Amino acid sequence: MLSREEWRNDQRERTREILEQVDIATFMFDLSGMNKGCPLDHPDGRYGYITLQDALAENWNIFDFKTDRLIGSYESIDALLERGWTVTTVPRTL
Repeated sequence: MLSREEWRNDQRERTREILEQVDIATFMFDLSGMNKGCPLDHPDGRYGYITLQDALAENWNIFDFKTDRLIGSYESIDALLERGWTVTTVPRTL
């Protein structure tokens, strides 16, 4: 079993890979049934997304999943990872 830190590092690397490659499947499918873009979550409980258009333009804007309001804008993938954001596939009760 992976330790929590190894799991977090694995999740960060998966996030980096998905965002660098703009993995279309991740942007087009959300288990919650509400596709808005690539779903992200934060350790503080926030749930957001990055649009496909923003990812293609390397604009790392994160929008709130419920309100669609901009909740963070980052200069790089590294910056959003440092702030705790990671790609998620786990549906949330919204």
